[in-house]
Amino acid sequence: MSLKPKNTSKSTSGLLIGLMFGFLVGLAMFKQTPKSERSVAFPYLIGSGIILCCIVGYKIGALNDDDTYRDEWLGIKDIKTNHFNNGNDWIIESIWMQYNGLENKLITTKQDGEMISIFNETIIRNHGYANRSSATKAHEEAKNDLIDTLKANFKKSS
Repeated sequence: MSLKPKNTSKSTSGLLIGLMFGFLVGLAMFKQTPKSERSVAFPYLIGSGIILCCIVGYKIGALNDDDTYRDEWLGIKDIKTNHFNNGNDWIIESIWMQYNGLENKLITTKQDGEMISIFNETIIRNHGYANRSSATKAHEEAKNDLIDTLKANFKKSS
């Protein structure tokens, strides 16, 4: 895979949100502490709440960064779908470009009386009997299944 710079804005946002939430958690723990122990426990309670919540916030943000990076690298945020009619025949085509310049095409069309979906010149699904009204739904299902597969394979390969 080509190296694409990873954006870390969500992990930084998660860290800052964790910092604020951690302060609130620390204050809640402070309120639960008996008054006689508050002066001694205050820095520890606030500190432990902040550290714990910062770590959790950063991890959540980092997972969001990974998902965004994967979607941008695969190009699945910019899928363009077109419908074509040619007499009695019809074609539904979705096209998108990956970060490395690879163009992906998913085509749903009628062939020999049956509806099929083709991904990059390989038949991936035979939908059976076809009519124009069910084609859009079948194409969307094939596209969603394909995107899920691409996402799963991306995680395995990274």
